[in-house]
Amino acid sequence: MRLARLRPLRHADDRGDIILGWLTKLTVILAIAGLGLFEAISIGTTIASVSDDGSYAALEASSTWDDTQNLQQTYDAAVAAAAEQNPQDKVLVKGFTVDPDGTVHLRIARTARTLLLYRWSKTEPWTHIVRDAQGKSVGS
Repeated sequence: MRLARLRPLRHADDRGDIILGWLTKLTVILAIAGLGLFEAISIGTTIASVSDDGSYAALEASSTWDDTQNLQQTYDAAVAAAAEQNPQDKVLVKGFTVDPDGTVHLRIARTARTLLLYRWSKTEPWTHIVRDAQGKSVGS
């Protein structure tokens, strides 16, 4: 008695190509989403960090203003305080003012280091973070 030969349930051409194709597409989609999320987080953390650094620099500058009443020394103190927090921080000259009550207003800038956005000329401006900050020392 001969046993009937069993046929495989799948076709000879189907060797898991459907599953492999689906997994490849899923991997590519997740990689692109992960890269986008990393870029967004990098810019978001830079924004928060620059804002904090600006507030600290403004407070230090206000303290210097209380001691010296010298605008150049006050600006220099803001630059030094910002650089102390992050060497990439730049205190802009435009927008640097001191109120009569000793409150310092400044603009601080930094470029967010991302994987792709700051390397491509069309998206590079998105990575330039500029924030306004102000601070008044307790002694004012």
